[in-house]
Amino acid sequence: MVLALLSGFALPAHAAANTVITLTFDDGNADQLTAAATLKNLGLHGTYFVPSGWVDQPSYFTSANLQQLYADGNEIAGHTVTHPDLVTLTSDEVTRQVCNGRVALANMGFKVTSFAYPFASQDPAVQTIVKNCGFNSARGLGDLYSKDDPGLPAAETIPPANPYDTAAPEEVDSTWTLTDLENSVTKAQAAGGGWVQLTFHHIAVGTDPTLTISPDLFSQFASWLAQQQTAGSIAVKTVDQVIGGPVQPLVSGPAAPPPPHREPT
Repeated sequence: MVLALLSGFALPAHAAANTVITLTFDDGNADQLTAAATLKNLGLHGTYFVPSGWVDQPSYFTSANLQQLYADGNEIAGHTVTHPDLVTLTSDEVTRQVCNGRVALANMGFKVTSFAYPFASQDPAVQTIVKNCGFNSARGLGDLYSKDDPGLPAAETIPPANPYDTAAPEEVDSTWTLTDLENSVTKAQAAGGGWVQLTFHHIAVGTDPTLTISPDLFSQFASWLAQQQTAGSIAVKTVDQVIGGPVQPLVSGPAAPPPPHREPT
């Protein structure tokens, strides 16, 4: 309560326990392992949205990294094969990207039920493909309160009105402070609770200056979340834990077209 008041948000006594926070990590960047170690030490878990085609590539998660994340209780989730802007592609190519990314991760032994749109780019047709590929939900960005968008709603509903367009704040970047991160939680509590998905890309120093926060800042915030959870003020859950539902059958995308024929010169 004191923390919330210092942040400028008074919490209704009945609302705090209704607030669920999900820590999501996009793109499979290897420096997210620093965050994973912090979460493990605190007994927390996150959702990692991984482009399947980037696994085992330099600067990205290895297959062994993903197996360890999963063994530690984290969720491995879909983020296409190669992270394209889906609304710019043909329907067949969207289906290949979304479905085949899920199949590839599932073939590594993971329960894959959640999806995040690359660049938060989607439309109703893309949403339908994501659903038909067997995902139970899909996350956008920029639809909820953040330091740069204070007039937006504070939290997504549980369950979401549209599980294939779940609302989330803008992605966390280098301009966010500990107060900004905490306010994203306390604002939701003050509004009566709900679901807040926070999105991280790089946990490092000296990498992408826009989409990076330092390991120290992440550790401070995660420690604060753990304290809030211990106090019964919030719950930290993965996307799959919030959405629920069975694991859907795997669906492969259509075969890729053959390369165009070129006459010898």
